[in-house]
Amino acid sequence: MGLRRRFAAFRARLREAPRHDAAPEEPGEAPSGEGVRPRLVVGLGNPGGEYRGTRHNAGAFCIERLATRYGAQLARDRRVLHATIEIDGHTLHLATPRSYYNESGPTIAAELRRLRLLRDALLVVYDEIDLPLARVRMRPQGGHGGNNGMRSIIGSLGGGDFPRIRIGIDRPYDDGKPVRDPDRVADWVLGKPGREEREAIEAAVEAAADAVELAVRESVEAAMRSLHDGGGGE
Repeated sequence: MGLRRRFAAFRARLREAPRHDAAPEEPGEAPSGEGVRPRLVVGLGNPGGEYRGTRHNAGAFCIERLATRYGAQLARDRRVLHATIEIDGHTLHLATPRSYYNESGPTIAAELRRLRLLRDALLVVYDEIDLPLARVRMRPQGGHGGNNGMRSIIGSLGGGDFPRIRIGIDRPYDDGKPVRDPDRVADWVLGKPGREEREAIEAAVEAAADAVELAVRESVEAAMRSLHDGGGGE
């Protein structure tokens, strides 16, 4: 099934699905409290060479950048591309699901179980159509905000109390008015940006990778403050 047809099928399932977030196999309740460092960072995207370089793969690109910075090679298994790095003595697991973007939740839940981690140890990096191009923002927790990948993750984990970094890719416009037609939005996120836009997204990915490193070295709160001071955070 083509990815655009998967978008349509996913929207249909949302209309038919019961309104609940609980999942039968969630990795455990996340404890409250500040100062938690991420131990698993996941970047969202779609698998396969045809989607490499698309706007929707900005999160996966961040994982590639982190692996490159630390000389790690992403290995492939049945569910994910993954690697493990050390940042100032702190172990960090990197992963990109091999499932499609909108179906990321079960894969991420399985990876947390494999690593014996609670969901507050997770940090998700993904693209955000409702942020201006190359804006980078970070939150300690929240809802899905209409992002179907995050909707899948929150549903599979049984809650949204885990940090996330959003990389702005903006949306298409008609005469200055934002386009909200689902098919055109799908074409936009699955499209490849031009040179200037690509360079802006690449710079934002680097900023997101910097924030991941700071969150691991110090805390999510420190990374959020750094992004905010630099004009990129919440």
